[in-house]
Amino acid sequence: MSKQKASNDLRKIPNVGKQTEHDLLAMGYTSIESLRGKRAEELYAEECALRNRQIDRCQLYLFRAVEYFVNTPDPDPQKCKWWYWKDRHTDVSPCGVICAGCNLFPTKCNGCKTIKGEVFWLQYTGEKCCAVYDCCININRKKHCGECKDLPCTRFKKDPTISDEENLENLRTMLDNLKNATDSG
Repeated sequence: MSKQKASNDLRKIPNVGKQTEHDLLAMGYTSIESLRGKRAEELYAEECALRNRQIDRCQLYLFRAVEYFVNTPDPDPQKCKWWYWKDRHTDVSPCGVICAGCNLFPTKCNGCKTIKGEVFWLQYTGEKCCAVYDCCININRKKHCGECKDLPCTRFKKDPTISDEENLENLRTMLDNLKNATDSG
């Protein structure tokens, strides 16, 4: 593949400008296909090695957006903006959701760290704040529920807009995320 063709292909990725395109080519990535399956953290480490120094963390956020774009069958253009991939949206939330990975983010929900537990579904419960968020953050001052011995507790509620099977799968994913966040420190 010619460098011009590769160049045109990489520039189709949202947020990839001339400098990032140049760096991706220098790291051996010549097409969108060549980036499939790559994790943002790997790309960031490769670019730091390429430049022989620690680079601005914003490049990691950009690579997270790239990872989403190249590995998602029908990526949401709104979600491709690099600032939606900052740590505050990719770190585990109090309940175990990874906000950036949620299909409701950022259109229906901007993530717990931003909205402070005032989630859209409170309209169904009548509460002022998500009970999990309130207990974890406001009352017990924990980073997430993975730090609690009562996990999962009765504060975890079913989402009334989805099926019991979907609720169960979501709970499993949240508990896995909390376990991983607790294990990694």
